[in-house]
Amino acid sequence: MNKLKILFPLIILIIALIPANASDIQRCALCHSKIAQNFTKSLHYTNEGIIVGWNQGAGKDFNMPVPKMCLKCHIENCSTCHPIHKEIPNMTTCVDCHKHNIGVNYIGYLVDKIKKGPSPDVHYTYNMTCVDCHNSTEIHGDGHNYTMAYYAVKVRCLDCHGNSSVVINGIKPKQYDPNLLPHRLHRGIVSCYACHAVWYQTCYNCHIPSGKIDKVSISEFHVLRAPNGELYPADIMSVVYNGKVSKVVGIVMPHTISPKARDCSDCHSSNASKVFLEGFNGRIVGPKGTEFAEPPSKLVFKVPILNIWIDSSMLGTLIIGATLAGICLHYLKRRITMGGE
Repeated sequence: MNKLKILFPLIILIIALIPANASDIQRCALCHSKIAQNFTKSLHYTNEGIIVGWNQGAGKDFNMPVPKMCLKCHIENCSTCHPIHKEIPNMTTCVDCHKHNIGVNYIGYLVDKIKKGPSPDVHYTYNMTCVDCHNSTEIHGDGHNYTMAYYAVKVRCLDCHGNSSVVINGIKPKQYDPNLLPHRLHRGIVSCYACHAVWYQTCYNCHIPSGKIDKVSISEFHVLRAPNGELYPADIMSVVYNGKVSKVVGIVMPHTISPKARDCSDCHSSNASKVFLEGFNGRIVGPKGTEFAEPPSKLVFKVPILNIWIDSSMLGTLIIGATLAGICLHYLKRRITMGGE
């Protein structure tokens, strides 16, 4: 008890000695030292994702540092997200910062809530908030200096959809079925996002320094091969400065998930060259090892009676195989018939 009598005034004195204009991280660190230390290395604090992305793309093309307008999202005070001690940020807090794509798309809107998108993320319709998927370690950081979200975000779809013991908000997530034909065919080749993120936005021509965007599209769909070898949705980004245009493309993890996946024809059709960015006249940015992928170059269609999918490259083989099988059956029938005589 005597120790507490001494310790409490000492803490009050230390807080009083911290300059009034100091970051409140220093104040919070008195009790939450590990969280505060990790946070100063997190993407929320360092903005490394924005900085690295800019330097790989427009910064390299225009030979200029990141514009101040692109660094507005820097969070250097705990009270930005936690105005009240121990208060967990709500969806509004997250969306107010992530208002250009992830946050607003998740609740079913386009950049700056200019208008509604096709649909909100299915997880949002089940009243799930950001912190239901992204734990405090992801948000505050884990002590490592990551350069982009691809490395920093650890949560995976199968953490819930591949674990039957998980219950969120009283609901058991639907479990991934590895035996479902599309899952069998695409396992290790196509990410969950590429099929189940049924839309996402592409912003064309962000003007520096005004920040004005010429066009927002939700009809674009492209893919790149990520460093893990899987296809991910890809987003084209163009920046205009002094009449020059910087054009790059990078992988994205859209928060516009739907239980119903994209149609096979989105990739397996005559439109595949566009989806797979053939002839793209810009550069790839993002994690090292991201690359263009070869299109399937085949048309996939469904056989209703058999309820199976086949592609055009298989069709010739099937016809030849069926013809040869027919000849063999006919030959055997003749042999049996003649032998019977």
